[in-house]
Amino acid sequence: MSIWVVTGEVSFIVLILFFLLFSIYSLLEKEKRAFLRSLVLFLLIAAIDIFFILISIPLKNYLFGTVFVLSVVILLILICSPSPKQAMKFIGKPRKIDERDVIFARFDYREGTKIFKDYYERRPEYKKIDDDIRKIPDILSAPHMKKNPLHYSLANAEFNFLENQLTQVGGEISPEKVELSSSENSQMIKNIIKYLGSELCGICALKQEYVYSYVGRGPEPYSKKIEVNHKYAIVFALEMEFEMVAMAPEAPVIVETGKKYVEAAKISIIAADFIRHLGYSARAHIAGSNYQAILPPLGWKAGLGELGRMSILITRKFGPRARLGLITTDLPLTLDKPVKLGIQDFCQKCQKCARNCPAQAIPYGEKVEENGVFKWVLNREECYRFWRKAGTDCAVCIFVCPYSKPDNLFHNLIRKITSKSSFAQSLSVWGDDFFYGRIPIRHKKSPLDI
Repeated sequence: MSIWVVTGEVSFIVLILFFLLFSIYSLLEKEKRAFLRSLVLFLLIAAIDIFFILISIPLKNYLFGTVFVLSVVILLILICSPSPKQAMKFIGKPRKIDERDVIFARFDYREGTKIFKDYYERRPEYKKIDDDIRKIPDILSAPHMKKNPLHYSLANAEFNFLENQLTQVGGEISPEKVELSSSENSQMIKNIIKYLGSELCGICALKQEYVYSYVGRGPEPYSKKIEVNHKYAIVFALEMEFEMVAMAPEAPVIVETGKKYVEAAKISIIAADFIRHLGYSARAHIAGSNYQAILPPLGWKAGLGELGRMSILITRKFGPRARLGLITTDLPLTLDKPVKLGIQDFCQKCQKCARNCPAQAIPYGEKVEENGVFKWVLNREECYRFWRKAGTDCAVCIFVCPYSKPDNLFHNLIRKITSKSSFAQSLSVWGDDFFYGRIPIRHKKSPLDI
């Protein structure tokens, strides 16, 4: 057997195993299109391999040699292709964000109240568009409940539970300090966060530009100046279940969101209380209107991921299919560094979230500067308008994002390769459209369905 046959056969075996693995994972993930296409390619390549083996020797050497040379050329292109280089770009120091202007706060204000009058007298530019959106039934309101009473009732129960936790974010600090080194404290905190349920945790300095300026909603007085003077931010991420997100924008999405917010609140409250028992100040920041700092930029600074086209933090482990939690503290800690995963370059090429966004709220074009940061700026009003129409927090962009694929050996290999090669990114963008569709098919049954 010639060297060309041997090397060509090795190339075939690698391709056959790749598509066999792809088809198995796609079957397990209930991705019918990806399963059928990867299975067809597996069978086709295996059939070509058998055909090459059966033909006469001179032609066999030529064909196997061609397969080997093509494999080497593609491998060299992957290796030699420039590494994605874009990083988050800043101009100056961002100004503080007023929580009163955050869209979720604006829609907590009730017409006829003093707060409503005060806000729109200060910010009349939002009045017309907000009034127009208010004509649409609110998320989890009665008109939406009728569509799926079981799922929406569970989501309501989850968010009601969160509201009952809002006063648990702080507490008394032990007068006795437990003295450990910053590196020991950091490892201890990460171990505890992992034990409590989060696989992804990082630490950064709490820059004041990421602390809200004034209270917009929640248990604390409206318009109160926010003071969070802690030195450190502990940020963690919780994976959202793929099967629930895959039903976006239907009711299971908001059920899964509520569940992760509950889990994040539990972790934040317990961990903050633990730190206070060590003798240091700490505050939990939880969903249900009790964040006092902005989580996505802190998650980026803590090394959890990068901000993507959809204006969501794309984590290194779960992509955008995650919910964040936050604890701020004065416990001495060691800082993590932001990571560069190639996401800026990938999002530049991909545009899949923009193409699939039901509200067309995600931009197709280049980044623009907003508050000192170059980023893709979401049309927040149009995004929220669709949330109210759907009765959920949508999540179509999260579902279709190639980085949202399940956390397993196959997809992690693809993520690793695309973080190192621009050519691999282009190939991955094309491959995701080919195997999953330019407009992916959403799943029709959630794990909660009877």
